[in-house]
Amino acid sequence: MTAAIRSTDSRRRAATRKPAVGSANSKVTSITQRRRAKTGPVLPNYSAAEAVQALPREASVLKVLPNSRFQPAWLRSLMQVQRASSVAVMLLLGGALSLYGLTVYSEQRWSQEYQKLETLRLREQQLSAASEVLKHQLAKEAENPETGLTSQKPGEIIFLQPAPVGRSPQAATIPSPEPARSHQGAVETPLGY
Repeated sequence: MTAAIRSTDSRRRAATRKPAVGSANSKVTSITQRRRAKTGPVLPNYSAAEAVQALPREASVLKVLPNSRFQPAWLRSLMQVQRASSVAVMLLLGGALSLYGLTVYSEQRWSQEYQKLETLRLREQQLSAASEVLKHQLAKEAENPETGLTSQKPGEIIFLQPAPVGRSPQAATIPSPEPARSHQGAVETPLGY
């Protein structure tokens, strides 16, 4: 057995048409007929005005709720506790959500900054490796006699005296070279080149 769906326009047209000959033998059944066969007959649809008239007069009486001023003290105190606890819950929920947001944000920022740190460390290693390669190349070139570089001789080393600590003009005077020559017997270490 098959079922067909008809639109509302086709129902109106079908109501105005005359039934065709042999429609009783047709294998096509409308969905509404099929539903009626399963659920039973359709009850009439009463309007709201008819339903109010059918109710007895006693059902239309409204009961008045008691005034909140005449509630017992324990009930009023419980209502105040409920209000206070709901406010406290809302505050705690807001605080927990903000703390969660800050935690997630700080972890995200930390991971970004850690990535930057790792990148900088990698660049530092690359720069130090490049610096060592350059030093090695310069040392190799210095060993070559064609470059014109000469090796250091102990007699050509220049020793510098440390600058005085104070910044006064009197302390800025240059000491005479004679005291330095008198201490030639002591071993002096160079401060820098």
